[in-house]
Amino acid sequence: MKVGIDIHAVGKQQTGNETYIRNLVGNLIGIDSDNTDYHLFYTHDDKLVVDERVEQTQIYPHQSVFRIPFVFPYQLRKQKIDVAHFQYVVPPVMKCPTVVMIHDISYEYHPEYFNPFECKRMKLLIPFSARKSEHVLTVSEYSKQQIMQKYHIPEDKITVTYNGVNEQFCVLPSDADGYKCLTRFSFNKPFILAVGNLQPRKNIERLIRAYSKLRASGKIDLDLVLVGQVRWGGKAIFDEVETLGVKNNIHITGYVTDEELVALYNKATLFAYPSLYEGFGLPLIEAMACGTPVISSNASCLPEVGGDAAHYIDPYSERGMMDALELVANNSIVRKQLIQKGFERASDFSWKRTAEKTLRVFEEVVASC
Repeated sequence: MKVGIDIHAVGKQQTGNETYIRNLVGNLIGIDSDNTDYHLFYTHDDKLVVDERVEQTQIYPHQSVFRIPFVFPYQLRKQKIDVAHFQYVVPPVMKCPTVVMIHDISYEYHPEYFNPFECKRMKLLIPFSARKSEHVLTVSEYSKQQIMQKYHIPEDKITVTYNGVNEQFCVLPSDADGYKCLTRFSFNKPFILAVGNLQPRKNIERLIRAYSKLRASGKIDLDLVLVGQVRWGGKAIFDEVETLGVKNNIHITGYVTDEELVALYNKATLFAYPSLYEGFGLPLIEAMACGTPVISSNASCLPEVGGDAAHYIDPYSERGMMDALELVANNSIVRKQLIQKGFERASDFSWKRTAEKTLRVFEEVVASC
């Protein structure tokens, strides 16, 4: 069986999409290098460092308007691919069957969180891709139910393959060299950490307001570190920091490497994830694996992912957010309980299991076509 995989997300700092494809490919090759050939299709100069026996082809031109409908069908036919894997959007005409990963369809339920043009594009192309593909993958039961209901996809056509935790997300010794990467940042006080692209659905503005009130009242003495790239609507977060006068205590890092992220999780007093909508919420279990107590929104899939290992809040309640931050920041017993439960919960998620389930889907699709 020859599997073609679109890896255009690699090197684009696309956070969850890139993390998914890197770990999926690495583990697929690790578990099935004898019976399956993998051919990776990349754009720009962003190859994956993998076994030299794995073929890789650069796609020209790289723009999606050409790459998806024209270049991919040609290349997949040329390389004699048996099944092709894409994220979100598949070519409209294909010789081989396709498997599409749709992480979530938040744009359908919360279009206000997206650039209007991009929202219209996704509403047009992604449901088409779900119906066109032989099989749909997604990352949570929550997302599966939404895809079924919104796009009328049969349940047996959708498989949930949870995300995993990369082994580098772990507890670092206090004197580990892994902390040296943080020297480029100017903050050195204990801090609350929040991770995710800076956009409206991450609910960072409400977190900033809750944090500023707690700090003003003297109930916490922690800085707030926000990790993530600015996306559509993200400028309002900077405006909120300026308006509330807390910019000396709030640090916005932009994009960070995995090495830096591991060190930040380890250094954080607690991790806050107040998101209004997620398909999976990978930072939740990454923080748990690093021994960081987690405060999480109770919205969308997050209780499904976090289990009993997070302190949940109503993401629309500023008061609830304040109470949770104060409790977890100041109560060492609560923190220890969350840390222990977090280790146990994070161990349930493995990229190897993700790859094994994905491989079974490839095999079933090829066998049925």
